[in-house]
Parts: sequence; C-alpha cells; structure tokens
Amino acid sequence: MSGTDLPPSPSPAPLRISVIVPTLNEADGVGRCLASLRAAAVDEIIVVDGGSHDGTLERARAQADRVFEGESDLFAQLNRGAREATGEVLLFHYADVLFPAGGRSAIEGALQTPDRCGGAFRLVFASPERRYRVTACLANLRNRCGIGPFGDQSIFVRAAVFAEVGGFQEALAFADHALVRRLHRAGRFTLLETAVQASARRWEQLGFFRTLAFHYGMYVRYFAPLQQARTRAKARELRTVR
Repeated sequence: MSGTDLPPSPSPAPLRISVIVPTLNEADGVGRCLASLRAAAVDEIIVVDGGSHDGTLERARAQADRVFEGESDLFAQLNRGAREATGEVLLFHYADVLFPAGGRSAIEGALQTPDRCGGAFRLVFASPERRYRVTACLANLRNRCGIGPFGDQSIFVRAAVFAEVGGFQEALAFADHALVRRLHRAGRFTLLETAVQASARRWEQLGFFRTLAFHYGMYVRYFAPLQQARTRAKARELRTVR
C-alpha cells in the first residue's frame, strides 16, 4: 500500500444521550413528549416526578427507561436525573415540549469537537396564532443577546462538564439561565437552528398577557440584585406558566 492509500480514519463512536424529563401533573402531554424522544432515537429516558396525582407516573413508566419520585423542586428533579443518567450527554427536556425528529443529529453536530460543551434548541410554540410566533421570535432573539436560553428550550451538556460546573444551583430562581452562563465560560455553547415545540397550554390557562407579564416581571426581579431573595420565593409559581 502506498503512502497515499492510507485507510480512512474510523468514524467517532456516537454519543450516548440521556434525557432527563421533570414532571408534575403532566398526564395530558407526557406521552407525546416521551414518544417524540423515542422517535428521535435517544439512548436513555429518565423521568423524575415531583409529586403528580393525575396519572403522569403510570404514563411515564410505560415509555421511560427509569422513573424516580421524591424531588419536589424542578431543579432538584433535574439534578437527580443527571446523577442517575449513564450517558455522555445530558439533555434536559420538559414534559410539555416535543422533541424534533432531527434533534439527536443536531446535538451530535453541535458537539463535534471537545471544546463544544453544550447548547440549546430554538423555541417554537405549538400554536398557529401570530402572538405565539412573535413571542417565540422574541425569546430566540433574547437568547442571542445573552438572556437565556431557559429550560423549555431543551438545554444539553456533556455530562462531565455538567459535573464540573456543579450542575443546577437549586437555590437560584433561574438556575437554568445560571447554568447556561457557566457553560459559556466552560466552552463553546451552541444555539441550534433546530427547534423544539413547546405547548401553549399553560399560557392559555393563565391568559396570554398575564403570562407574558409574569415572565418579564420575573426577569426584572432576577436581574435586580436587591430583589434576589423575593425572586426565589416567587419562583415556584413560574413552573405553572413555563
């Protein structure tokens, strides 16, 4: 064999992706969520429940690889799932969000080199109404300005880097945003063009404008240092509208 006829380099082994799905009374949507993850061929689905009483657990057990109970706080649920996960990549995916068919390949593409530590998906809403399209566009623009992304955009990260930066800081109101900021310092964090599809159900239940005002009121509190303690006390309400 001549020097120019070297065998091709072997392709890198595919990354093992573990998905952590926190739930709290998500019986109406958790089945579709988990089905979308299965269709995208992720390697492991872990559901961590926060005390559901509506049939969420039964539906989750039918499709997830493992289901855990006992953590009542959202970010404690995500940390618990991360501790139990076996994958090289952790994907934090909310139960009222649908994962795209090409989501796995998008993650693998974003993590092609070791300096790329994680990323998040673009946001769209499962509603044809223009106001939701505008809201999603503003959220994606906000992310590129350095505010976000937040958990409903399916943040993913190398497991080793997640452990290195200390996971989610559960005492913070916006521990998802705080994690993203630490990941930016740890390596290249990628905002994907591929979108996840979030349900508009909570917005419709509370009211579109009331939900919007609640979100931006929380952001103002979060970025005003004197309001940090009050923000954490208020943050538990955010779960009902995110």
